[in-house]
Amino acid sequence: IMTYYSADPIMFSGGVSMVTATRGDNDPEVGTRASVGDEDYVFVYNTGNSQISPGYHATLSAVTGYSVVLTSTVELDIVVGVCKHATLTTATYGWLMRRGFGSAIAPVDSVVVTGAIFTVGAAGVVQPKTVSTGYAGPVLGKAMGSGHSGLSFDAYWNVL
Repeated sequence: IMTYYSADPIMFSGGVSMVTATRGDNDPEVGTRASVGDEDYVFVYNTGNSQISPGYHATLSAVTGYSVVLTSTVELDIVVGVCKHATLTTATYGWLMRRGFGSAIAPVDSVVVTGAIFTVGAAGVVQPKTVSTGYAGPVLGKAMGSGHSGLSFDAYWNVL
């Protein structure tokens, strides 16, 4: 007799790359969390008027729980997660990664160097955080590669 054991949760249809305009009966509730390998995700609704593309982080909209927007106030907003797999267009549900390896977007006219830690930037990009700049925002992750002027770079995210 063969026995199989797994502690992995049953994943919803579409997995963590799912984006949908309507929630079906078998789709997760907004705020549901999932872990896939060493990555943690949260299911959200994009209530903003901008799409959230891979590498961009999203913040709470203050409309309802786990409704998110692309806009953010540098160093001050509460980041919910980063888009890793598929773009969340406006008025869609999808997954944001909270912890794991992915990409981030560097601010325009700025450089994020390999090994730098970063915080909340404007409009879903990150802001380098250094002793000399004194950025007060929370640490969101660490650059695993360098990036500059609105381009993506490899990053480790750890959104609390």
